[in-house]
Amino acid sequence: MENIVFLEMRSRGYNVWVGDNNGKEIDIVAEKFGKMAYVQAVYRFTSEEVVDREFGNLEKIDDYFPKYVVTMDDLTPLGHRGIECVKLKDFLLSDKF
Repeated sequence: MENIVFLEMRSRGYNVWVGDNNGKEIDIVAEKFGKMAYVQAVYRFTSEEVVDREFGNLEKIDDYFPKYVVTMDDLTPLGHRGIECVKLKDFLLSDKF
């Protein structure tokens, strides 16, 4: 999943890398024209711990750039504190990224 999202962001002209926020890994940090986006990729939300981990890593970033969790899960949780949860298919077809 991470590789798919990573390569898609690169193909859209973003500079992309794996981020670190005080020891918490951010799967993808993307930058284009001075604007940033943060993305966590998770195949399925198998437990509340997974939800907390994936959203929690992004919640700790204290800037106002967009933050997304991309998943294959049919039962996507609602976003948390401005973090949008997006199905992989919708992410790949969207023109907002």
